[in-house]
Amino acid sequence: MRGIKIFKYRDILPQLSGLLRSGRLHFRFELVPYEAKDLSAVKRLNLFRAGLNQFFLRPRPFGVPVFAQVEPSNFCNLSCPLCLTTSETSSRPKSLLSFHHFRKLIDEIGEYLLLIVLWNWGEPFLNPDIFRMIAYAKSKGILVHSSTNGNVRWDEAEVEELVESGLDTLIFGVDGTSQETYSKYRKGGDLERVWQNIREIVRVKKEKGSTHPRLNLRLVVMQHNEHEIPSMKQLAKELGVDFLSFKTVDMPPARGKAFDQQYTPKNGRYRRYLYERGGYHRVKKPFVCMRPWKRITLDALGEIIPCEYDYKNLHSFGNIRQNESVMSLWRGREAIAFRKEFHLGGNDFYLCRDCTYKNRQDDDCTVELIGMKS
Repeated sequence: MRGIKIFKYRDILPQLSGLLRSGRLHFRFELVPYEAKDLSAVKRLNLFRAGLNQFFLRPRPFGVPVFAQVEPSNFCNLSCPLCLTTSETSSRPKSLLSFHHFRKLIDEIGEYLLLIVLWNWGEPFLNPDIFRMIAYAKSKGILVHSSTNGNVRWDEAEVEELVESGLDTLIFGVDGTSQETYSKYRKGGDLERVWQNIREIVRVKKEKGSTHPRLNLRLVVMQHNEHEIPSMKQLAKELGVDFLSFKTVDMPPARGKAFDQQYTPKNGRYRRYLYERGGYHRVKKPFVCMRPWKRITLDALGEIIPCEYDYKNLHSFGNIRQNESVMSLWRGREAIAFRKEFHLGGNDFYLCRDCTYKNRQDDDCTVELIGMKS
C-alpha cells in the first residue's frame, strides 16, 4: 500500500541505536538526504510518540508534529498553467505571513520539529521576512527546506543574507533550459534571471566557504520539456549546483479538466501515473494518507489546515492570529472532527476526492535525484 507516512520503519530501525545514543538521524525529503544531529531527548521522545500515530489513528494525535509546512506567501510573480495559485487560491485574500506569527509557531513547537518546509501556494521569497524566518528556525536547531521559481530580484546583500541564513536546501524550479521551452509553463518568467541568481549564490557560497544552502535544480518533466533532460544535466554541471532532480508533473483535477494527455511525458520513467492501455485513464492504486497526523500546515493567513491542498481553507482548524495556541488548534475541536471523518485517502470532499497523490506509481513525486558534487 502506498502512503504518506511520517517515516518508513525500515529506514529508522537500522539507525535506532545511533538515534538513542547520540541523537543522530538520517532521512530523505523529496529524495534529498538530511542529517539531523544532536537531537534533544525531548525531540527524540516526540519522534517515537508521533510515530505511534501510524498504528493508532486517534482523532487527537500522539505527540507533536515532526514536520511543519509553512506558507510565507500565498501569491506568485508567475502564472503557471497547472498551479493552483493561478486559479483556485484566489478565493483567499493575498497575504504574507508575518514574522510574528511565524515566530509564534516556532516558539511553541520548534523544540519538537525536525524539518520545516517553507512553501505552499505562492512564491516564498516574495515575503521580505523570509531570511529572518529561516535564520530563526535554524537558531532553534530545525532543518529548513525551501523552493523558489528564481524570478525574484536579489541584490548582493540579499544573496549574502540568504547564504548566511543557514538554509539547508533551496530548490530552483526550472522547467526548461531554453527560454522558449521554459515560457510554455513558467509564464512571465525570465530564465536568464534564474541562471544569474543561481550563479550569484554559488559565487557567494565559495567566497564565504559555505556549503549551504545546497542548491537543487529541478525539472518537472512534462511533454513539452522532456527533450531537454540531457541539456539540463549538462547545465547543472556548469552552474555548480549540488543536486539535479526530476519530478513528475502535478495535474490537479481542480482545474476542471483532465490534463494528462496534454502534459504527461512520453517517457514512462517520469510519469506520475500508470494509464490503462490506449488512453489516459489512471490505473488505481491503494493509497493511505496521514497528512492530518503527519505534519502541521500553516498558511499565509495564519490558518492551521489539514494539508496544503485545502487551498480554500474550508477545513481550517483555526487561526493563530486569534491568540490561539498552535497546538490547541492542531489538537482542537475542529481538527478532531476532521480526523474522525477522514478516511485515509478515500474521502469524498473536494481536497481529497481527486488528490494528485492518489494512484501514483512511485512513492515520491520526485523520481530521480542526481548528486552533482559526488
